[in-house]
Amino acid sequence: MKKLFIIALSFTAFSVHSQITENSIVTDRPSQAESPKVIGKGIIQIESGLFFERREISRGFSQHRNVYPINLFRIGVANRLELRVVNEIVTYKTIDNSSQEETGKVSGTENLQIGLKYQVTNDAAKIAVGVVSHAILPTGSTGVSNKRYGIVSRVNISYDLAANKSISANFGYNNFNLDFNEEGLVRYGNGDFTYTFIYGFGLSERVGLYAEAFGNYVEFEDLESNINAGMTYLISDNIQLDYSYGMGLNRVMNYHSVGVSVRLPK
Repeated sequence: MKKLFIIALSFTAFSVHSQITENSIVTDRPSQAESPKVIGKGIIQIESGLFFERREISRGFSQHRNVYPINLFRIGVANRLELRVVNEIVTYKTIDNSSQEETGKVSGTENLQIGLKYQVTNDAAKIAVGVVSHAILPTGSTGVSNKRYGIVSRVNISYDLAANKSISANFGYNNFNLDFNEEGLVRYGNGDFTYTFIYGFGLSERVGLYAEAFGNYVEFEDLESNINAGMTYLISDNIQLDYSYGMGLNRVMNYHSVGVSVRLPK
């Protein structure tokens, strides 16, 4: 199954970071990679979706993570700068694989993320570069939140191969276990190195497909490798629908996600 999926990815792909039309909405979903480009000054964009993930957490037990919804709010505050806010409502279920019985469940809000994205290059650049960083605040519900601070940061790069075709890559560092005491910042663990590689093309003026390899070097010790693919459908220049499916290559994990993004007019 995995081999067939990888072969399929090699022949069907679309980068969500290629503008299908010159003035159409550009989003950071549904792929794991994010665009180096920011939205325009004074624009508000909402990118929302449902996310359903299943992964093995120990021998004989799986965790189901359902997010309904995950919301990214983007606000253009300058020509190359945007403010970003991420919030999620989530349910975690632990399942005994042998009996398929639920052995644990917790629901609530995840920690709030507040960040900035800066577009380093101008819109005409062949190679686009951007940087994004989010601070994670321990605002989540008891049982969902680890009650610690964190940081999510990335360098985003994309290169236009031809009309509606591009390749993109993200490289970043995450740490979800930061706190403060009398001496200042305390770091629990080394954090994770993250990467994404994505390639694609526009199937038509409204429809596109994408393929992506992504992963985490957890605590700079264990590599988690994954792939995903999906599609986008442009209803109008300001509204986009999306779907994606992903799975682990060296671990038991798969997910589905469906979403809608809306760019509000000035």
